[in-house]
Amino acid sequence: MTSILIDIIVAGLLVATCAYCFVLSRRLKTLRSGQTELMQIIGKFDEASRRAERNLAIMQKNGVTMGRDLDDVTARAHALIDELSVMVNAGDNIAVRIEGVVNEVRSLGATRQSKRRPS
Repeated sequence: MTSILIDIIVAGLLVATCAYCFVLSRRLKTLRSGQTELMQIIGKFDEASRRAERNLAIMQKNGVTMGRDLDDVTARAHALIDELSVMVNAGDNIAVRIEGVVNEVRSLGATRQSKRRPS
C-alpha cells in the first residue's frame, strides 16, 4: 500500500513537473521571440547610428569647406570696404575742393556785380 501511495505521489510530482516544464517552455519561447525582435531593433539602431556618423562626417567636411569659402568672401569684402573707403575719402576731398572753387566763383561774381553797379 505504501508503494502505491509513493507511486501516486511520484506520478503527481511528475505531472506537476511536466506542467511546469510546459509553462517554462512557453515562457522561453516568448523570451526567444522577444530576443529576435530585440536583435532586429538593435540591428536597425546600429545601421541608423552608422548613417548618422557618415552624415555627420559629411556635414563637418562641408562646414569646413563653407567656412573657408566664407573666410575668402569676408576677406574680399574687407578689401572692398577699404577700397571704397579710400574712394569716399577721395570723393570728399574733391567735393571740398569743388566747394572751395564754387565759393571763389561766387565771391568773384559778387565782386564783379558790385563793380558794375554804381554806388
